[in-house]
Amino acid sequence: MNKILVVDQTAVSDLISQCLSNTDSQIFTAESGVNALAKVALFSPDAVIIDVDLPDISGYDVCKRIKRNPETQYVMILIVSALETRESRLRAIEAGADDYIEKNFDSHVLISKINSLLRVKHLSDQLKQKYIEIEEKNRILELQLKMGKQVQRSLIPDVDMTFQGVKLLSHYMPAMDIGGDFYDVIKLTDKSVAVVIGDVSGHGISAALLTAMLHLMIRNIASRYYNPDQFLYFLNNEMCKIFESSASEVYATVFSAVVDTKERKVYYSNAGHTYPIYLDAQNLTIAELDVSGVPIGLMADSRYEFRSLEYHDDDMIIFYTDGLSDIFYKDSPDEFKKKIGDILLDVFTAENLGDVMEILLNSFYNYNATDAEKLEMDDVSLVLCKM
Repeated sequence: MNKILVVDQTAVSDLISQCLSNTDSQIFTAESGVNALAKVALFSPDAVIIDVDLPDISGYDVCKRIKRNPETQYVMILIVSALETRESRLRAIEAGADDYIEKNFDSHVLISKINSLLRVKHLSDQLKQKYIEIEEKNRILELQLKMGKQVQRSLIPDVDMTFQGVKLLSHYMPAMDIGGDFYDVIKLTDKSVAVVIGDVSGHGISAALLTAMLHLMIRNIASRYYNPDQFLYFLNNEMCKIFESSASEVYATVFSAVVDTKERKVYYSNAGHTYPIYLDAQNLTIAELDVSGVPIGLMADSRYEFRSLEYHDDDMIIFYTDGLSDIFYKDSPDEFKKKIGDILLDVFTAENLGDVMEILLNSFYNYNATDAEKLEMDDVSLVLCKM
C-alpha cells in the first residue's frame, strides 16, 4: 500500500484525502511544516503533497529540507499553490519538487499526477536496489541477466512513428543480451517531439540497470523541461545526486534534440555524446551537430550549450552511439563520416526509412562477428529522423 502525506492547514487536505480515498493508499495529514518533517521521518511516505502556505515555514522550505536529507531525498513531492505563476513554478523547481498543481485542481488530474509520481518512485526504488546489490556482489547471475534484458527491452523498444510529418525510426543492437545504450522519443506538445540518445559507462547488468533508471529520469524530466540545455542540466544534477556517494565513477553521454514542427526548427544540446550527422536536403550538404558538453554524472551544476537550426523537407538526422563507427572505423573517424555522408546523399529521397536503416547497418555493423568478437564490440543504437 502506498503511503501519502498531505501537508495543509485548510480544507484542501480533506479534499485531497477524499480524492485519494478510493486509491490503494494510506493517507496521513500534517498541518504545519515542522509536523510534516516529523511525520516524513516517522512514516517514510512514498509521496508528499505540500501546500506552499503553512503556518510556520513555507511548503517550499519543507520540500527543500526533505530533498536535502539523504534519508528522505527520494520521496516524491507534489507542490500545491493557490496561483500558477512562472515564479511559483520556478520556486517549486528550485525547491526540488517533482511536480506542481494549482489549488483549484481537478480530482482526475490530481490522481493522475500522484499515480505517475508513485510509479516513478517504486520503479526507481527497485532499480536502485538491484543496481546496488549487483555492484556489491560483483557477479552476474543468469536470472538477473534475463530480468535485465526484459526490463531494458520494455523500456527501450524500437520506434517507428510519424509525428506531424516527421518520420522517426530506431534500432538497438546490444553487443551482449543487454547493454549500455539508451534512447527515447518523447512527444512534448502537439507540435514538438524530443529525441534523446546516450551511452552509459560500464557494461553488462549494471549498465543495463543504469539505462533503465535513466529512462525513468528522462521521461520525468523531459515532461517539465522542454529546452535541451535545461533538460540536460537537471538530468545531470539528478544523476550526480544519486551517485554522489558511489565509490566508482558513474556517468553517461547524452544528446538531446527537440524537433519543433511549427517553427520548423531543431533545438539541441549535448553532454559528451557522439555528434549526430545532419543532411541538408536543400543544399545537399552533410554536417555534424557539433555542440559539446560534460557527460552527465561527472560534475553537478554543469551548464550546456543550446543551438538551433531551421530544417527543410527531406532533411535527415542520424543519431547514433559510437558503437556504429567503432566496428570498422574506430581509428579513421573522417573516413566514417565521409562514408555515412555518401550513403545519406544517395538514399535521402527514399520514402521507407527502413531501407535507409538496413543500408546503414549493412555498411557499418559486423553481422558475421564471432561470439568472442562480439565481446570486444560496443552496443549500437540508431535513431533516424526525416523531416
